[in-house]
Amino acid sequence: MHKKLKAKYTEGNDERQGLIAPEKLAALRGRRPVWVHAVSVGEVQAAVPFIKAAREDGWDGPFVISTTTQTGKAMAERLGKDLYDFHIYYPWDKNLFVRRALDALNPAAFAAAETELWPNMLSECRNRGIPAFLINGRISDRTWARVQGGLRRPLARGAYSLFASLFLRDEEDRERLTRIGVEEKKLFVMGDGKVDALLARRNEAARDKLAAELGEPERPIFIAGSTHTGEDEKVLAAFAILRGRHPEARLVIAPRHPERAAAVALLVPAEYRTVMFSGLTAGWDVLIIDRIGVLFDLYGASRSAFVGGSFADKGGQNILEPFSWGVPVQYGPHMEDFAHASRAFLAMGAASQVADEEGLARAWLAVADEGEGGREKWLALSREYFDKSRGASARTWKIIKKYL
Repeated sequence: MHKKLKAKYTEGNDERQGLIAPEKLAALRGRRPVWVHAVSVGEVQAAVPFIKAAREDGWDGPFVISTTTQTGKAMAERLGKDLYDFHIYYPWDKNLFVRRALDALNPAAFAAAETELWPNMLSECRNRGIPAFLINGRISDRTWARVQGGLRRPLARGAYSLFASLFLRDEEDRERLTRIGVEEKKLFVMGDGKVDALLARRNEAARDKLAAELGEPERPIFIAGSTHTGEDEKVLAAFAILRGRHPEARLVIAPRHPERAAAVALLVPAEYRTVMFSGLTAGWDVLIIDRIGVLFDLYGASRSAFVGGSFADKGGQNILEPFSWGVPVQYGPHMEDFAHASRAFLAMGAASQVADEEGLARAWLAVADEGEGGREKWLALSREYFDKSRGASARTWKIIKKYL
């Protein structure tokens, strides 16, 4: 039984069946925790600021965080290991496993991050009088396409209605849930909880140190972050056009998977001096990033940023990261995973969605032609966007704590 699931998830199979080790449960000392579930990396980035907001508010009760993936667990440990009491792997949504986990933890509340909708867990929480919440809730374009019509609409309405309250990113999410029949009194628009974590990551000293290591501050850097196979060629073609008018420009390519770095380097024309980040030397034209953990600060040291997974049909990567530094953003046709942010960025003139390398070159040329004088404009747009969501986690916690 569950052979396919066990093959996919190689860690925590006991916990996935609702069996939690006694030594973990002992840490609760008989207290009822708030159980926060975040399936993977992206959801953890919304869940941890919520827990942090509770701690900053002075709440000293226990928190248990669960993830489905091992990468989610690693991200939780990196962002908030001192904020929660322990981690478990989320039980498969079978009645037996869900009941075992709830029997063991006896949570005071259950909070699921973003898009998590597990009917057996939510039904069992309701039956036990455990309030369940959706935090940083979002109804993606893909989810909306699945649930808005036919037989799925009443099923979705029933599932979402199992939450005591749903704390949503924006009005569009509320409108969508209202349209399928979820009670308006349960819906609260709070802003994007990931913003708090993202802004907390900004370290100008670290950014400035990295910029100094890159050298030649008079030569602007244009970056292509989280690129996938097939995108690097288009980035290099756009860079060639940019260099025709701005020969001082430099290019950084950060592959989504750093193990591709050597292959990417082979694509760079011989006319450019190309170096790897691990062997950084002065006087480079093209820099290939061959390690993880530096892209965010690199965005902050750049003049403009193309975000990958968007020429390739991968749904796009995180466009919030470069824009949090006030760096203008470009991306290709595929930004489905960040559709909400994409629409907002385009509406306020903070991003360019381009069809091909020529479109990317035009966008980069426009930024390069502005020179240093354009920076304040982009910083002002960034502040305008992020100020709207700042504090969303704290606002959410202040409502949920009334149930505890």
